[in-house]
Amino acid sequence: MKITGVKILKRTCNYVNRYARELGPITKPEHYDEYAYRYPPIRSTGENPGQRIGHFIEVNTDEGISGQYGIIESKPELLAIMDGLKDYVIGKDPLDSRMIWDMMSRYDRHARSGIMMMAISALDIAIWDLKGKILGQPVYKILGGGRNKVRPYVSTLGFSVEPEAAKKRALEIKAMGIRAQKWFFRYGPAHGAEGLRKNLDMAFALREVLGDDYEIMFDCSMNWTVNYARRMFNELESVRPVWVEEVLRAHMIDGFRHLRDSTSIPLAAGEHIYTRMEVNAYLQDNIFSFMQSDPVWCGGITESIRIADLCEMYSVTYAPHGHALMPAVHVVASMPPDVSPYCEYLIAIMDSKNAFFKERPIDKDGFISLNETPGLGEELDEERIISTEQVQSFGF
Repeated sequence: MKITGVKILKRTCNYVNRYARELGPITKPEHYDEYAYRYPPIRSTGENPGQRIGHFIEVNTDEGISGQYGIIESKPELLAIMDGLKDYVIGKDPLDSRMIWDMMSRYDRHARSGIMMMAISALDIAIWDLKGKILGQPVYKILGGGRNKVRPYVSTLGFSVEPEAAKKRALEIKAMGIRAQKWFFRYGPAHGAEGLRKNLDMAFALREVLGDDYEIMFDCSMNWTVNYARRMFNELESVRPVWVEEVLRAHMIDGFRHLRDSTSIPLAAGEHIYTRMEVNAYLQDNIFSFMQSDPVWCGGITESIRIADLCEMYSVTYAPHGHALMPAVHVVASMPPDVSPYCEYLIAIMDSKNAFFKERPIDKDGFISLNETPGLGEELDEERIISTEQVQSFGF
């Protein structure tokens, strides 16, 4: 069997989001007040209200079997695939996915990170979906996994962080059977002592309402400084978070070293660290207790498995960021539970990103069940899809 083509498919479906953004404007980066950043709206419209548009990559073969991955929201990724990377997969046996990955990673001198690695990731995931369909097995089975369900932790991006609203939302999520939640610190150095106190008020409110033993994580969105983090951590330690995530920008390795040495709070990062080579530099320095490399960005399923194995060597927990749900779920399900206990479920974001697929709800016991169907197990909801068209060209 040979890969004969790669297509971009633009789909439109009926969709109205179930979660409205509760957060108003936030400055990011905070250092420049004139650059006001607002959380983007959850994508609920296409060309008409009540619609959603999404782009998918489809890999075709000479035997009529196809694999796909989507939604891909970054158009530069699609361009990189169609204007270079696809030439490295056409004519190849899709079962040779590791060799294909290696060839794609050598396509461009800048392919080790950023948009190019994200494009490699998307194509790699589509090929894994194809492999599963060829072999008649779900991806996690091909990867050697034996866990038929995975525990998610719920991320609350977009929800209000005011203490009373956060407490109410946290209890609603807990009632779903979810045993771990991640909340986002809204304030940073530019907001001074008042912002610091508001961050802590949210953290203490969550600990109070969820109980002493409930797992709580926090995300700083790469928006703090070392000194600010030290001030926060002095008081936050009593909340006992499972981790605090992306305190600094990913490349600020010296700053992370200083933080590691000044707090008992476990540090986490990785969604903006690409490939096992970059990850290894952080693991060697024993900086992070949790590595969060995202299959959608770090190099696909092929590279995520290698990163997870690397984390096991260093006794670091692999808890992948969840820009897309199922690629991360399959990787986690293929690893031992002590190496990769759970994956991220961005509850409001996933509602939109999964608009084209038949619903995969969280089980009553708070787990996500794995598919027994071949491939990634993302089944298109044909009743909701209005149109599908192949993208033939790019406009500049």
